[in-house]
Amino acid sequence: MASIAIIGQGYMANAHAAAWANAGQSGAIKYICTPRPKEGAVAAATKAKYVSDLEIVLNDPDVKYVSVTTPTLTHKEISLALLAAGKHVLLEKPIAFTVSDALEIEAAAKKSSGSLMLAHVVRFFLGYQKLHEASVRGDLGKVLSVQARRFSPKPTWAAWLGDESQSGGMLLDFSIHDFDQINLYLGKPIEVFTLQTSPTGPAEITIKYEGGGVGQVQSFMNAAPGVPFTSTIDLLGTDGIAHYEFSAISATEESSSGNSAGVNSWHVFSAGGNTVEQIPSDDPYGRQVAYFFEQAQRGGKYDLISTHDAISALKVSLAAKQSLKEGRPVSIA
Repeated sequence: MASIAIIGQGYMANAHAAAWANAGQSGAIKYICTPRPKEGAVAAATKAKYVSDLEIVLNDPDVKYVSVTTPTLTHKEISLALLAAGKHVLLEKPIAFTVSDALEIEAAAKKSSGSLMLAHVVRFFLGYQKLHEASVRGDLGKVLSVQARRFSPKPTWAAWLGDESQSGGMLLDFSIHDFDQINLYLGKPIEVFTLQTSPTGPAEITIKYEGGGVGQVQSFMNAAPGVPFTSTIDLLGTDGIAHYEFSAISATEESSSGNSAGVNSWHVFSAGGNTVEQIPSDDPYGRQVAYFFEQAQRGGKYDLISTHDAISALKVSLAAKQSLKEGRPVSIA
């Protein structure tokens, strides 16, 4: 079969490689491409060659599928090159550092013989998917407001995350998951207002939507040691409410089982009945890769996460950053 390349060799590269392995494609990972290769850095890529020159990947016709797991600042250059070479690209979020860069990537994907999918992995968490299915069925009626929280101890697995010039900081790299989720339920965002207690404190973001919906996000990447990674979402609709909560040692845990602090549960309370469910295990990264692989072979149409959706989430992130800097609400065009 066709081969796979992974651009990067850090934490997210390992998450993608493990996902490809879980999809039965470990032996198909042909290259790990990174500026300073370290043999064996990506454990699941057991047969991969470690190379530093992207041209090797670009010029190898056997490589059809590429995971890009590098710092956000590099996404545009790498993605444009891969798409020009006709590769199917699974690009880690955020899509880019600026809206103009994102639009350039989107345009390149439309011209490419390959395809582009954004790795907004939260869309593949089973609990988030179950809540969305309930909403689509109409169990909640019209969704009026959405609240989301995302907490984590200070990340130590990648030095570049602490460098806002490379990562974009918490509101771009971390909170974007929740902005994407709220957009999914409430539609077109039109205004964002951000407050933060201190440069390292939690941020509170309020988003207004066309049609009257309101979203609220609380983000914190400096939780006390020992506090598990935690993400939650609450939906309030005209006919009911819904809630999902996930906590684990890290965001890439396949399951919260075995972790005394772990939670992976969802519920819907509505006029049509109540549902409460514990999710014993989950592999969102594996299901994300499997979906990408399947859809790429079918022509590269990724209905579960469109490039337009990724750009909309980016717009909210950038507006949230601007609002925090300027101390005022910021409109989104």
